[in-house]
Amino acid sequence: MKAVFLDRDGVINQKPPGDGYIAHWGEIRYTADVFSSVAALHQAGFKVFIATNQRGIALGKTRPADLEDIHRRMREEFARHGVLIAGIYVCPHGIADHCSCRKPKPGLLLGAAAEHGLDLSSSWMIGDSERDVEAGKRAGCRTVRILLPGSIEQQDHKADICSTNLASAARRILQLSQIETPSANA
Repeated sequence: MKAVFLDRDGVINQKPPGDGYIAHWGEIRYTADVFSSVAALHQAGFKVFIATNQRGIALGKTRPADLEDIHRRMREEFARHGVLIAGIYVCPHGIADHCSCRKPKPGLLLGAAAEHGLDLSSSWMIGDSERDVEAGKRAGCRTVRILLPGSIEQQDHKADICSTNLASAARRILQLSQIETPSANA
C-alpha cells in the first residue's frame, strides 16, 4: 500500500506570518489547488496522511482542543472533495523534548506505516522544509520539497523533486508512478 504524507503548514495551508502558529480554525487559509492535487493522488491509489510538527502545543500557543477541531474540519473539507484522509499524525512536542516523532525524525511516518501496512519505498513525503525531506528519507520514502515564495533555497538537492507548489508536485509524482507501473495493456 503506497501513501503520500503531507506536511500541513506550507503545503496544505499557508504558513502563518513570521514565526507564528495557527491557533484556531479561522486562521486556516488553504494553498492553491490543494484539493484537486490531493484528490488526483488519492484517485491514483495513494493513501493520504498528514504528518505535522505542531510545537505551538508545547509552547501554549495552540490549545489541543483547537488543534483537534482544525484537523476534524480539514478531514471534512477533504471528504467534500472526494479525499479520505487516512490519518493525521502530530508531534506536539518542543524541540528540547528530543522525542522520536518530531521531524526530521521519522517517527510519524513509521507509526503510520506500522498502523496501516504501508510500503514506504513506494510512498512520498511532501513538505516545505529540510526537516520534512529528512524525515521522509529516514523513513525510506521518496520526497518532494515545496519551495515557498521568498525561500532562500532555489534548489534542494536532497529532495527527489523540488516544486514551487503542490499541483506541480502532484503531477510529477503521478508521472513517475505511471512510468514505474506500466499499464496492463502495454
